[in-house]
Amino acid sequence: MREPEKFMVQSTDKVDLTRQLAEFVARTSFDDLPTEVVEQSKLFILDTLGCALGGRIQAKEEVSWVTGFAAAQKAGGYSTVFGEAGKTSAVTAALTNGAMAHTIDFDDTHMPSISHLGSSLVATTFALGEELQSSGKEIIEAFVLGFDVAGRIGRCTMPTHYKFWHPTATFGGIGAAAAAAKLLKLDAVGIEMTMGLAADAAGGLRYGVENGDFSKSLHPAMAAMKAVLFAQLVKGGATGPLGILEYPSGFFNAFSEEPNPEPLLDRLGEYYEVSIGGLKSLPTIQCSHTAVTKTLDLVAANGLQTEDIAEVSIVQSETMPGQGMNYAPKSPLAARLSTPFAVSLGLKDGAVTLERFSDETLADPDISDLMPRIKIEASMELAEKYPNTVAALVDVKTRDGRVFSGEQIYAKGDPNNRMTPEEIAAKFRTLATGALGIERTDRVSADILALEAAEDLREVTKSLGAA
Repeated sequence: MREPEKFMVQSTDKVDLTRQLAEFVARTSFDDLPTEVVEQSKLFILDTLGCALGGRIQAKEEVSWVTGFAAAQKAGGYSTVFGEAGKTSAVTAALTNGAMAHTIDFDDTHMPSISHLGSSLVATTFALGEELQSSGKEIIEAFVLGFDVAGRIGRCTMPTHYKFWHPTATFGGIGAAAAAAKLLKLDAVGIEMTMGLAADAAGGLRYGVENGDFSKSLHPAMAAMKAVLFAQLVKGGATGPLGILEYPSGFFNAFSEEPNPEPLLDRLGEYYEVSIGGLKSLPTIQCSHTAVTKTLDLVAANGLQTEDIAEVSIVQSETMPGQGMNYAPKSPLAARLSTPFAVSLGLKDGAVTLERFSDETLADPDISDLMPRIKIEASMELAEKYPNTVAALVDVKTRDGRVFSGEQIYAKGDPNNRMTPEEIAAKFRTLATGALGIERTDRVSADILALEAAEDLREVTKSLGAA
């Protein structure tokens, strides 16, 4: 049982953790960012846009719910809903694009916080940036700093935060609020108040992660929407909480059983959390990637067929008990969040591709036959040996008694096994072409990869609407 006083952050007036973080956001500019951080952030933005546009094709029903809502608001404004004609308010665009970017679960992962931060940050910065006519440098600046805020708060509250909360919603909301406040050029107190309002309104349970329902897609949507709303309120004179992270009944103590505030300000400006983030090479839950990759490697290297396989035994780093172990997914999103389904699909097809996550594939008897043969054991020892990744040890056992074994420590796309810029651009092209067509897809890609040169974000987003 938790000892109430043992882990609680004991706040005093001298601590001012939230204030110091807000001051860092306020004083840091594009010119302070290392070149590699700028380049990394542009690739993350490009990837997130691809996920949103890919969602329009591969998650049409879910996307229609939010685009229909946006249209029904009849809100005037200057902000683009990706793939839609016309403009809407920044709040509405942030909500819609944030959901769209997370519908196919193909967006970035920051493993120290187990969160997908690009979806809320791109939705926030693009919606508000269009309204403000922000420059490309200002978008990058806000994106990087929002990512830093979210990642650092995540480091302070994980892993116990993940027992109940979806970090994409909680940490993402505070990071997006910092990004929105930065774009609105609020001072340090205004940034702290905006972050305070976001922390006060934080929510988003792990139910959606475990069951694959639409609430998961709404988490970055609500994070982005509230970020724009809170920043605009503070810009207009509203006040918000100060010192919310370290306050005795504040975010750290409320959202973690064992909060550790040390990482919050550690080496501020010396490294940036976006550099620790990874991109997905597979359209599935992050914890499945190493297992899928090594299983397919072993099968291909040894010339095995599905009928040869008696069992695939997977030992992988534990993130949370039961994570990814859904053996009866009921929807395409739930299937993407299921390691047994992803491995089985890979065994049948020889690859795991986005378009195969469909109701038809869910009903495939071959995959239903394979899934019980996928045995998964979570290992805290692996998690401790290889932090901030989901390592996998895989044994493929055949019906005639042979065993083929291997390990995959870092997934393709992990910071220790990065996708190349060319691979990321190719992923974007694959995801976006169905919504934009080849010509506009290539134009958007070129614009994002040169984003710092844009004087007005609207120059970039004119290619992101409907044809």
